[in-house]
Amino acid sequence: MDVGKMPISAFLQGQTKSFVIPVFQRDYAWKISNCEKLWNDLIELKQKKRLDHFLGTIVTIGLSYDEYSVIDGQQRVTTISLLLLSLYNFLKTKPNKDNDDEILEQQLLDFLINKYSKENDKRIRLKPNKQDRLFFEKLFDSKLNVDNTSNIVNNYNFFYNKIQSNQLTPNEIFELFNKLKIVLINLDSRNDDPQLIFESLNSTGVGLTAGDLIRNYILMDLEPKLQENYYKNYWIEIEKLSGDVPEFIRNYLIYKLQSWVKKDDVYDTFKKIAKDNFKNDKKDILEDLNKYATIYSHLVQIQLYNDKEINNCLYRLNKIEFTVCHPYLFDVFSDFLNNILKKEDICNILKLIESYAFRKILVDNTTQGLNKLFVTLSKEIKKNDLWKDNYFEILKYILLEKRVSQRFPSDEEFENALINKEVYKLQSKNRNFLLESLEKFNSAYSINFDDLTIEHIMPQKLTKEWKTNLGNNWQDIHNKYLHTLGNLSLTANNSKLSNSTFNDKQKIDYQISNLKLNFYLKDIKDWNEEKIIERAKSLIKDAVRIWTYPTTNYSKQEPDEAIFDLTSEDNFTNSRPVYLYLGEDERGVQVSSWRDVLRYVCGFLYDYSPTQFNEIMNSPEFDRNFRPNISKPDMLEFKENLFVEGTMSANSIYSFLVKLCNRIGFEPEQIQFSIK
Repeated sequence: MDVGKMPISAFLQGQTKSFVIPVFQRDYAWKISNCEKLWNDLIELKQKKRLDHFLGTIVTIGLSYDEYSVIDGQQRVTTISLLLLSLYNFLKTKPNKDNDDEILEQQLLDFLINKYSKENDKRIRLKPNKQDRLFFEKLFDSKLNVDNTSNIVNNYNFFYNKIQSNQLTPNEIFELFNKLKIVLINLDSRNDDPQLIFESLNSTGVGLTAGDLIRNYILMDLEPKLQENYYKNYWIEIEKLSGDVPEFIRNYLIYKLQSWVKKDDVYDTFKKIAKDNFKNDKKDILEDLNKYATIYSHLVQIQLYNDKEINNCLYRLNKIEFTVCHPYLFDVFSDFLNNILKKEDICNILKLIESYAFRKILVDNTTQGLNKLFVTLSKEIKKNDLWKDNYFEILKYILLEKRVSQRFPSDEEFENALINKEVYKLQSKNRNFLLESLEKFNSAYSINFDDLTIEHIMPQKLTKEWKTNLGNNWQDIHNKYLHTLGNLSLTANNSKLSNSTFNDKQKIDYQISNLKLNFYLKDIKDWNEEKIIERAKSLIKDAVRIWTYPTTNYSKQEPDEAIFDLTSEDNFTNSRPVYLYLGEDERGVQVSSWRDVLRYVCGFLYDYSPTQFNEIMNSPEFDRNFRPNISKPDMLEFKENLFVEGTMSANSIYSFLVKLCNRIGFEPEQIQFSIK
């Protein structure tokens, strides 16, 4: 490795030199604002008569004689080349050029092209990647049409306009260009690891996504032709199929590891998987990513699944954006591809997950806290030796055995939510999904929902007629049922209906509507509390058939324990912990109450950092919870002569321990506990 500070002009100098931006690099991303800052730096450099200006670091590695791959710093190299090219084209078309202009024009050209190259594709010395190269090469043609979608063209035009403004003369610009300094790191391909150096220089992650880093990790150390081959045949397809590369790879890693992966840990976790699972065989990695990117594209509906029935199930799941199940579905579709599961199994699994998720949305207002369930769900299923023969029954059994926030909401809970919950205030995606599903279910008509809006049968603003018809308790009825399912429908005539009387709404819409949701409204005389509840119950009959509660004859002698940690968003009232797992101890310690959990965790955290724990105990935030040298029935001794308040509820103990972990700097997810 050679490291040295030099003018960027010295780096670019040499007519036979060429600079290749590798295919794995991002497109040229600098905006006009970045170029404006560079221009202002040149102005300041002149005004303050400074000797130089530091532009940044550039990292290269030699490909062949005088050909260098720019593995870091491509934005700076490309921007400076655009500045020089705009100055060259300005001089080339300038009328009444003097001798100095002509000399400068030729000097600039030497930085841009290899005059002696007989191969056209090697004539232009800078070779950007992808689409950027096409635009850059066209800039050498003065007849270029402006394309404001390209940063290459936009930034070139910015510099050209600045040069035309005469803030700086051409010779001044060239003199200032010669004062721009860089630190050049030129790597030796035999001895240096370009990926490690790239990571060090980009350790803050600024401007680089996990997808950028992973692409570079896979492609950087390959030969240029192999880079091009893998990029075109694998990576572009992965980008197209996934839509969001970092999120796809995070789900892929969760599936592979069957443990949760944070967004900030995607890159480091990927490198570990690449080394441990694939021995860093880049082709094997790309082929596996491509396989699961295809599955992911079906899940997020970028590429539709070729079976209509399966695709419809995936479409419905995607509509409610229930993404926490994606790692589990990687496993499901992998088994499907291996002919372990059949089409019928896939449809049943997807419908069951939809029922589970949508019931949770309606009953609990959220699906948070389910991520860890789906991370380990396939592992739970496959604990049974006969899982291949009983897959769907085992899946139903596992979900039915879940408790607390992971429970499968019962028909009673679901029906109660559909009668009393203000479903109009749900997120629009879930509200619309509910009404559209009810409308489509066993309907004889094909409906275009784009033309429909939600209709409040009893309007949001009551007229005197509505108040009279509702009776003396009109205010209570309006407050209680306005936004509930029984009072909601769909219409193409919302503006006409407004707050008209019920009878007028019937004439305008309900009696002539083909919508199944409006059939009940055709013939009844009045709209009141009784009718709202009656209609809700009528719709619920369809709802429990769409989002069914599963039944199974499968059973085990002993129910499995559910594993939680201190990041789980659950209600632990009336729950009983069985085992506690602290840090990396996989054996666990048996507990019989939440007081045991409190005592063990406080002792563990004290041992983790005694000095900090003592500070926390004496802080105003915690001094009421801890007492030294006080032994009372309501206090628990967690260390010799150290006591913690033990009369808290299960949820209070849980919240207290989360706060304590965060305060001492210990990851809450590393404290796990099982509940029967």
